[in-house]
Amino acid sequence: LNVLHGPAHRAGWIESPLQDEALRRGFVATQQALSDATLAAPGRLKHSIFGPYFRWTGVDGMINPFGLEVLANPDLLPFERPFVAAHEWSHLAGYADEAEASFVGWLACMRGDASTQYSGWLFLYWQVSSEVDGATRARLAEALDAGPRSDLDAIVARLRSGELPWLRTAGWQVYDQYLKANRVEEGIRSYGAVVTLILRTRFEPGWTPIRRTAPGS
Repeated sequence: LNVLHGPAHRAGWIESPLQDEALRRGFVATQQALSDATLAAPGRLKHSIFGPYFRWTGVDGMINPFGLEVLANPDLLPFERPFVAAHEWSHLAGYADEAEASFVGWLACMRGDASTQYSGWLFLYWQVSSEVDGATRARLAEALDAGPRSDLDAIVARLRSGELPWLRTAGWQVYDQYLKANRVEEGIRSYGAVVTLILRTRFEPGWTPIRRTAPGS
């Protein structure tokens, strides 16, 4: 984050991630690295009537299961959009599990330019920070330069500015039940499993995952 902050902010972020050629290429390359399945096409982040609900509950985005559209929180900051888009595109590619979608989205960002990589690392910092103890979290924060710390503060301010705590709690409880009903036993805790996926994956240079071969192949 410290290394990428300057180049990412100098380059800036494209308003629509769908128009970000580096991110689209990264998404295609990630799909090819992980599976031989038919490639999924990315979609643009759409604003919808659910925008206020996303704001009140702290939801960044979701897939419309009927139209297979990517619906996004209209308040997302520029450096948040690439990862959120890549995460939701991963659902379109068939990765229903939230941790797997985050893993695929993060890999897509790693294959992009400085701006998309920075978005991916911001997500991962946020995720790791939520999984460790207080002392470790403090050490991680101390390692950040002023630039990344300011961006993280901006995300916190965004979340707090429109959040309705009671609705956020109720909304995530409903989603937790939905995930468990769809065979995701950990419910919303499954989000944190992306850290385990990254740590247990062997990578070649360029964050290319090494696929496990079938026995006897």
